[in-house]
Amino acid sequence: MTTFSDILCEDLLRELAGDRYYERGVGYFEEGRVHSLAQYDEHITAEVWGMETYQVHLWLENDQLYSRCTCPLGVDDLFCKHCVAVGLTWIDEPPPYQAGDAPSKPGTTMQDVRDYLARQERDDLVKLILDKAMEDARWREHLLMKAAAQQSGGADINTFRRSLRNAIAIGDFVDYWGAASYADGVQAVMDGLDDLLEQGYASDVIELCEEAISLFEDALNSVDDSDGNLNEILEQVQDLHYQACDIANPNPHALAERLFHAELQSGYGFFYNALETYADILGEAGRATYQALVNAEWEKLPELSGSEHYSYSYRRSKLNRMKEAVVAATGNLEELVEVIAKDLSQPSRYLQIANLYQTQGQTEQAIAWAERGYQTFVGTQWTGQLGEFLIAQYEHQGRLEDAVEIVWQEFDHRPALPIYQKLKQKAEQARSWDRWRPRALAHAQHVADHRPQGPKHHHPYLQIGYSLLVDIYLWEEDSDQAWQAAQTGGCSQRHWMRLADVRSSDHPEEALSVYQPAIEPLLNQTNNQAYEQAIALLLKIKDLQARLNQTAQFEAYIAQLKTTYKRKRNFIKFLLQRGL
Repeated sequence: MTTFSDILCEDLLRELAGDRYYERGVGYFEEGRVHSLAQYDEHITAEVWGMETYQVHLWLENDQLYSRCTCPLGVDDLFCKHCVAVGLTWIDEPPPYQAGDAPSKPGTTMQDVRDYLARQERDDLVKLILDKAMEDARWREHLLMKAAAQQSGGADINTFRRSLRNAIAIGDFVDYWGAASYADGVQAVMDGLDDLLEQGYASDVIELCEEAISLFEDALNSVDDSDGNLNEILEQVQDLHYQACDIANPNPHALAERLFHAELQSGYGFFYNALETYADILGEAGRATYQALVNAEWEKLPELSGSEHYSYSYRRSKLNRMKEAVVAATGNLEELVEVIAKDLSQPSRYLQIANLYQTQGQTEQAIAWAERGYQTFVGTQWTGQLGEFLIAQYEHQGRLEDAVEIVWQEFDHRPALPIYQKLKQKAEQARSWDRWRPRALAHAQHVADHRPQGPKHHHPYLQIGYSLLVDIYLWEEDSDQAWQAAQTGGCSQRHWMRLADVRSSDHPEEALSVYQPAIEPLLNQTNNQAYEQAIALLLKIKDLQARLNQTAQFEAYIAQLKTTYKRKRNFIKFLLQRGL
């Protein structure tokens, strides 16, 4: 069996931590920040004193070294400087192994501690444990739940209920750094519920799980669980609820009502798709109750169409999904379509119906619904998936021009290079690119010429001047047309730079006319990134002027810049570093 002596070395620590954190760990080790180092079996624990006191745990598993630290990096499962410091401390002076291994140095081990405890009187051990429990709230709750489950008159469920509240309910916000510790506390209580279920208290566990979920609904708003520390716990409490229901076989009507309300009201997806998940437990009677509750609420929803202003409703979205699940269980396609069609406020609803028909091999019905949705929302940014669906179906049927028309509608609404490229691809398949290209170029120019001016008219799909035409011509490798478009209608600075780079080999004067005016705006900024961009342009200018026999002019220009911007020490330093 692999031991720490076999694998723990400086090279492994550097490999796991990386050079940066390894060197910091060396500093912590040399400063003596590692305390309470202990080893038992293939586990090493210690405290490291940094900005706070961090708990470090190193262990061996499958011949690999694993780590955990309570610092932010350790919470992310990274091998941090604290782990490095503990590893180096162990290498420098490992604590003696437990009995059975050959200790490298004499001293008291955790095995000695175990032997010491085994020799103590029972009352002394009880007092020792109770004293520790009064100092450690988490350990105290653990013991209270153990005792509550073993009461002579039956388990004391109120103790478990109180432990749930203490662990889950939150007073202040739990930030990113505290989330892991919070999750550990909650996990301890969930483990207590697991034990309670094993001891035969399934009905009580059902009630406690539902209380826990209610507490989570409030608490999760106040926890920064960016790392997902609670994900497994949230799944665990739902799995535990299902297991308890499977054992206790609760009243199906009452269970159906609780599941329905919990699923509908949950803001975090608890009891998602409960009808399918609990189908066997609910039985026919429970499923009927659940379905009746869904139907009653869903019937209250008004019909929505695409002509109405769309406003997302989380509750409506849930009811739609729950109603669709109820109907889908019957296998009646037309009834399911009727249910979905009650809310046609989004293109995705039309696409959902089209996909249902397509799955059943009813292609014409699928296309009809997709076309209906597309026409309803044409001219908006939401028709992308419907358009892709129609293009695929049209191409499958050989309706290539119809497919091109869909892409044109997209280009007409938001002209951009990727859509132009897509239009060309589809039109070439239809052998009609010669007809579509002039139309697309004219539209791109028309949009640029009639674009509203001013910041309030900014739109993410609209570009400065003739930038789109410049994009298109450069993509088509026609730099002459691209240059002409830029000269005529202007374009963004980024496009001017691309043009200059392309034109520099055959038209150096044009490239210089772009590069030189860009220098001073960069130098008037006060950051190294701008200075480095200016240096890169100056190197290009140097090469171009050398080709034009203008070396003297370039040297005079550099001298002028050095004089004008002599106070910008970093810029001057960069000039000298690049030999300018």
